[in-house]
Amino acid sequence: MGMSTGGSKGGAQSDINVTPLVDICLVLLIIFMVMLPKNVPEISVRVPPDSKQRQKPQQANENLVLGLTKDGAVTLNRNPLDKATLGTTLETQLKFRDKKVIFVNFDDDANYGTAVEILDMAKRSGAEVLGIMKNKDKPTPNSLRPGAA
Repeated sequence: MGMSTGGSKGGAQSDINVTPLVDICLVLLIIFMVMLPKNVPEISVRVPPDSKQRQKPQQANENLVLGLTKDGAVTLNRNPLDKATLGTTLETQLKFRDKKVIFVNFDDDANYGTAVEILDMAKRSGAEVLGIMKNKDKPTPNSLRPGAA
């Protein structure tokens, strides 16, 4: 018979053969070492030095309100302004603001083409958001009220 039952002559072998296990581990180690990138890129970060000067407190950020009357006069925060200098004035006003928002309060009878020109000029000057205002003291026309017929 080809099978031995562990009699007195041969017996069962009790030691583990670790050579194949070590061979497999070494091959896996070499494979992983080759697969890893050789040069890991560094991320360089420059931290600014501490400032010894105290920063000036920012002025109160009042809202910027552009106005346009029916006769074509342009206002900024109710101050009359020349249309030719509007772009540079808005740029200087928006330069140091965190929120670059301009509200527009145009007269209902203002020229549409002039209104569009002013809105384009505000966007080119750095405004990110343009908001529309409506005066509370002006009544809404009856045709726009709900339920009016």
